[in-house]
Amino acid sequence: MNRKAQSTPGRERSASRIDYNPAGKWSVASVTARYAALRVQLGGTSDFALQPRVYTNPGGMTWIYNIMEGVADGVQRGDQACIELAIGYIEDNIMASYTGYIRERMARSLRRAPLSKSQQTRLANVFLSQLISGNLHKEYREYIRLFRTMGVADFRTTIEKQRASAKAYIRRAAERLLA
Repeated sequence: MNRKAQSTPGRERSASRIDYNPAGKWSVASVTARYAALRVQLGGTSDFALQPRVYTNPGGMTWIYNIMEGVADGVQRGDQACIELAIGYIEDNIMASYTGYIRERMARSLRRAPLSKSQQTRLANVFLSQLISGNLHKEYREYIRLFRTMGVADFRTTIEKQRASAKAYIRRAAERLLA
């Protein structure tokens, strides 16, 4: 039976290849180009090369996984260029295959990464914006842990206001942030 793969946003399919990388700003070419520029500007780890994970089975089917998984690996190694890319990815909050899982991994890795005050502020603004709007996805649990690691004292008043939300999940997230 000959099945034609349907094209879905952020996922290119052909008869023998599935590419989980989105087009545009977060494509493999764009991310690798920005990584090269950031590596020169901010520094990176010498033993790290950013590339998407590729798997080909014995039947010839190939899967090209999202390059941002490689960025999450770089964050774990303390690569400054990867840390900056990860923060940008969290800020953009794009939705495609596996992006929530990747953002969750990035948030876990960023908890142990050296973040500048500016980077911490950018992340805090994203987390507060999502809390206020109620746009909380599965990865928000890791965002709460990261936010608490960075420190929520400067944002306490804004978070306190969300404790009075009519939505229980927003109240719970605010409570976890302030715990």
